[in-house]
Amino acid sequence: MKTETKILITGATSGLGREMAIQLATRGEYILASGRRVDRLKELEAHARITGLPLDLTSEADIAKFCAEAGPLSGIILNAGITFADPFLSGDFETDVALIQTNVIANIQLIRSCLPTLKNHQGRILIIASLGGLTPLPYQSVYAGTKAFMINFGLSLREELKHENIQVGIFAPGGIKTEMTDIPAMKALEKDLAPVSDVARAAIKAYDKMPAITVPGAQNKLISGLSKLAPRSLLARQAEKIYRKAHPDLKSK
Repeated sequence: MKTETKILITGATSGLGREMAIQLATRGEYILASGRRVDRLKELEAHARITGLPLDLTSEADIAKFCAEAGPLSGIILNAGITFADPFLSGDFETDVALIQTNVIANIQLIRSCLPTLKNHQGRILIIASLGGLTPLPYQSVYAGTKAFMINFGLSLREELKHENIQVGIFAPGGIKTEMTDIPAMKALEKDLAPVSDVARAAIKAYDKMPAITVPGAQNKLISGLSKLAPRSLLARQAEKIYRKAHPDLKSK
């Protein structure tokens, strides 16, 4: 009996990852959904064609074990990520390390470990980055740094792996209304957050077509375009003003 290849989606237990898993499975794809919350993985498995496999992206050993058990893959969608939206001085090094581990290091380990099966199946790698990786983002400075790394890493890898019949693309959305943005620091910007179902559809289109970079939404495209024209220092200054205006507790600082 032929073994079906699957599309691996990280961070599939909530938000964009969950929505992509359901939409892709609904159209007939076989999905390997990963995340730390086992109860939510079991809920996802109620949908046909979705298999859940727990994965802790903070553990190098767990990632290695996961990759050994994943089976043949036709693609991976690196969606899992965390953020910290507050002044840098309010954070700590432990938070910084967790961000970098989840948003960068785990992705590199997953890609490297999955390369053999992706090469065998002419696979695809879609990196879910962020508009914040294309422009400076004060008050999410470490997060923006991790996403900028993934964009440059992904574009570099795209050119290398095309010779191995592996396609690499970057999806860089703006803010999305999910659990990750349901935090006090983002409340003032809530009206600008996009519905997760719409962003998931755009991400799946990017996965199908695999352009180098996809920025969904007219406003996000405008910001992305400005990032190519305006000095980054100016963009950083304007972004800082917007965030400070939205958070009265920062106005006096």
